Amino acid sequence: MKIIRRSNAMAQSRPEGTWQIRVFHRKAVGKRDPRYLIKCGCCEQHFEIYYGCGTLEIAGVMGSVEDWREILLPLLRNGMENKRPRV
Repeated sequence: MKIIRRSNAMAQSRPEGTWQIRVFHRKAVGKRDPRYLIKCGCCEQHFEIYYGCGTLEIAGVMGSVEDWREILLPLLRNGMENKRPRV
């Protein structure tokens, strides 16, 4: 997956027929944790992922990295299995 890192890049389509997600990163500054800003490819809806010290805060929900791994990895694996061609 190619990550778009330009603020003015909108409505970039993907071969699957979906919009390219826009990703922006901010480094840690002072007491502010580093974060990723994830934006929709066709509009201005977004959410933030803050990370550091073994925790992740995704869209305002704080949890350990292990908690998020248990939740998100099965979803990502299922997505990959659905893409495999059936023989």
